[in-house]
Amino acid sequence: MARDITINAIKRLPIYYVIFEDLYARGVHRVSSSELSVYTKFTSSQIRADLNTFGAEGRQGYGYHVETIYLDLKGVLGLDYKKNLILTGVGNIGQAIIQSREFESSGFKFIGLFDSNPNMIGLSFNGIKVRNISELEDFAKNNTIDIGVIAVTSNSARDVARTYEKIGIKAIWNFAPTVLDLDKDIIVENVPLSESLFTLNYLLKCKNDGTFTSDDYVNRAKDIVYDKKLGLYRESKKRGRPIKENI
Repeated sequence: MARDITINAIKRLPIYYVIFEDLYARGVHRVSSSELSVYTKFTSSQIRADLNTFGAEGRQGYGYHVETIYLDLKGVLGLDYKKNLILTGVGNIGQAIIQSREFESSGFKFIGLFDSNPNMIGLSFNGIKVRNISELEDFAKNNTIDIGVIAVTSNSARDVARTYEKIGIKAIWNFAPTVLDLDKDIIVENVPLSESLFTLNYLLKCKNDGTFTSDDYVNRAKDIVYDKKLGLYRESKKRGRPIKENI
């Protein structure tokens, strides 16, 4: 995309997509930036700016046409074509990833599973046999791999990453709690599960201690209600009037 787009805007894009996907599945035809603000906790102006950056435009007095924006965002994210994935580390986290139907419905297909644990090698998950990691290089010669997933311990993650780099994988989804030192041409998306839990715990601690003073999403969440008539979430009346239908 020719325009300069910040990494923060890119990270917000999947959030918008998931919301529009849910609205579309529930038969909602239009939504305003104010309503989206309740879902995302982003400001209405931020939402309008983000969606406009990616070519998704709304109309004054109408809002956003859900189906149109959903399909637009799907195309922008590249979810309208298939991607082949492999995964190394078929432990608890690895199995949870493999067995998630959400990924395949979004175009992500696992074609190879690898592990070094003799007890895992030979088992099958979703019809895919777990191979010895020593077979990875030969597997790569006969298959197109778009994304490599790492779900091993931090001690093993760097070796797996270097193997991925060696066989030409250009995108890595890393669940290991470690920093990967790879060629700058390789895209790495880290999923810091422990950091996310620590952040949640900190916010809970602050909430319990009464030290939250800003109008943050934790405090707002308790004032969000589901409107059965509208079929969407909105701020409760004690915070003011229901959300207006504006862009």
